Amino acid sequence: MTTMNEIQRAAQAIAQADALLIGASNGLSIAEGYHVFANNEMFRRQFGDFGQKYGIRNVIEGCFFRYPTEWERTEFLQRLVQCWVKEYRPSQVMKDLLATVGGKDYFVLTSNADTHLELSGFEAEKVFEVEGTFEDMLEHRTPTDKSRQANEFLRRYSGKYIVILELGIGKHNRFIKQPLMQLATHEPHAVYITLNLTPELYIPDAIAHKSVGLAGDIAVTLNRLKNELYQNGIYSPVLGIEVREDSTELRNRKH
Repeated sequence: MTTMNEIQRAAQAIAQADALLIGASNGLSIAEGYHVFANNEMFRRQFGDFGQKYGIRNVIEGCFFRYPTEWERTEFLQRLVQCWVKEYRPSQVMKDLLATVGGKDYFVLTSNADTHLELSGFEAEKVFEVEGTFEDMLEHRTPTDKSRQANEFLRRYSGKYIVILELGIGKHNRFIKQPLMQLATHEPHAVYITLNLTPELYIPDAIAHKSVGLAGDIAVTLNRLKNELYQNGIYSPVLGIEVREDSTELRNRKH
């Protein structure tokens, strides 16, 4: 269980950061109630007929199932986009994440294909869906490559105070988590903050001194982190921006 001291450390790091690099994977979607690997009540309600007809057990299987015809594949993806994208309304999880970012610059790397970040107010040009989106699959579109934007963000904040905020990425993930940990190693002023369930929380020894691990339900942890930022006056509750008068003190405290 995450302690208040860990929440405070994470909030202080975010308060003094010049920018946030956010990495997000399936755990963030699960915190919202969307689970691409689960044969749960939501899946059975939305895709039960596909389960009965084809033996499909979850959304991922439905996306990559070898249907008898292209029409049947399209039917599944159209329903997925309708239920998970067009009918989506921002969750409290996404509201808390957006509030945690506040007025800071940011860039997001995510393997989530649901576009919930953009639908919740994150700027599309600052969100890189590294494996594409559900709508890309439906429309047979090549995923948008935002490597140039990502590299420009990294160049802009190289050597500056950057928080790497990792949300729900499995401990063995090599696609997003490994590059983020490597960045934390090489950037002298980076702070690595990772949110995940206890079995999936992993911080290598090499960056333990500049990291904060927040174990538990991501929805609960993000809400506590947001509250710490706003209730203690670090962020303005009206404008959603950081109050930076004490940022020098916070930086000195870290070093």
